[in-house]
Amino acid sequence: MNFSSMNFDSIIEQYETEVDELPAAREKSGGSARSSSGLVYENLVERTCGELELDAKKNDYYVTEEIDGIQIDNLQVDWHIYKLGLLRYFVECKCYLDACYLMRAIINMIELHNSPDNNNRDNVKYAILAGQNAIKDDTLVYYSAFFKKQTGKELKVFFVNPQVKRDSNKPIYKAEFRQNFKLDSVVYNKFIDWLSK
Repeated sequence: MNFSSMNFDSIIEQYETEVDELPAAREKSGGSARSSSGLVYENLVERTCGELELDAKKNDYYVTEEIDGIQIDNLQVDWHIYKLGLLRYFVECKCYLDACYLMRAIINMIELHNSPDNNNRDNVKYAILAGQNAIKDDTLVYYSAFFKKQTGKELKVFFVNPQVKRDSNKPIYKAEFRQNFKLDSVVYNKFIDWLSK
């Protein structure tokens, strides 16, 4: 796909503007800053999908497989992405990815893979897009392998900030650490490429 003819520069500018606005959200409240920082990455994925003519759906609930006569009907990750009406991708977004967030995303994605609502199981791809990495390398390798063992599928993880390893003393909503949260164009282009296949 010819990315140069598309408007990804505008999407990157919107991302950068939203990150620039996070210190003001922090002044309102810590909860507002946490919520806004997560939305920065969700918005990035949604806008990217729009530019690629993909339909990114939020609150697109699936049911779990039935176990002991029970099904749960609120299964989701941040984005269920469709192309021409057919499910193609599941993407979870995080400002930073720690072990707890990773395990929850893996369990949800395994459940989504096995869901009777997943009518394109063989062709769906799975990813996590996060700003920074807050997990040990072995933990990421283990849970990615666990996901593959359970589903037969690869899990792609994209860390899109240049300061890949998270430092909790340098949060995204503090202006003095703003450079740590610029969008890494190389990784972002890999994400675009992944969504285009």
